[in-house]
Amino acid sequence: MYRVTVQHGIAAAADGVRIAYQVSGEGPALVFCHAMANDHRMYDRHRDLFSASYTFITFDQRGSGNSDHPPFDQGHSSPYTIETFGEDLKAVLDALGIERARVLGFSMGAVAALSFSSRWPNRVEQLILVSAMASRLPQPIIDRARLVEKILDEKGLKETYDFYFSGSLFEGLSEENDIHEAIALAREKATPHGFKGCFRVTIDRPSMVDKLCVIQCPTLILVGENDTHYLAEAKLLEKSISNAKRVVMPGVGHPMAAQDPTAFEAEIMAFIS
Repeated sequence: MYRVTVQHGIAAAADGVRIAYQVSGEGPALVFCHAMANDHRMYDRHRDLFSASYTFITFDQRGSGNSDHPPFDQGHSSPYTIETFGEDLKAVLDALGIERARVLGFSMGAVAALSFSSRWPNRVEQLILVSAMASRLPQPIIDRARLVEKILDEKGLKETYDFYFSGSLFEGLSEENDIHEAIALAREKATPHGFKGCFRVTIDRPSMVDKLCVIQCPTLILVGENDTHYLAEAKLLEKSISNAKRVVMPGVGHPMAAQDPTAFEAEIMAFIS
């Protein structure tokens, strides 16, 4: 799928959870954090482009892909939290000896990106938030999430994936064969407890808005014009992060990288270059 050579490694997060990462290219560090129910392969179609000028880093969040999938616990000792998601990213950069990086977070990946950026702001050269929400999610999304978890508990992962990606957030993916292939591959690596842990961090988490004030680096906020629930949030992110600019992408919704990969890449390259 890509021409560049990819190096694979394992990093250890603060709590001993092993995080699988992938590196290609040379140059300034650029790390992408993946979305819910995916793994690093959602960025395979972009690897050649970004590896041409950057050390392009992807990783599998805990509970996803080739990383460890710790048992799910919804108590205070849960390994799936906003904080541990940020620590996964830190572990990867530490393992590679990278002090500062350009960081992109897409949907669930924005949780990791914001967690890392708010705790270690001096380590972020530039920040890119795509289809991102720092606030507590709107109640209609949380209500639908209860159905997703009910299907997971009663019917298993295949039906859960089918239902999850049939929601209004993912309109426009029906003809994206490459993305469906990446999702199918991610599902093969998925586990019920890993899915539930990631899902809770993505959906049922506290607001992170009060932590945004510490982020001082140049920040790009990308939101699709059809991403109804996230348009207002993009304005809030722009207002709350001191050095941020918001770009509304025409003709796309939440999964903008799949719907218009060329425009997605162009906006990112223009910003980081």
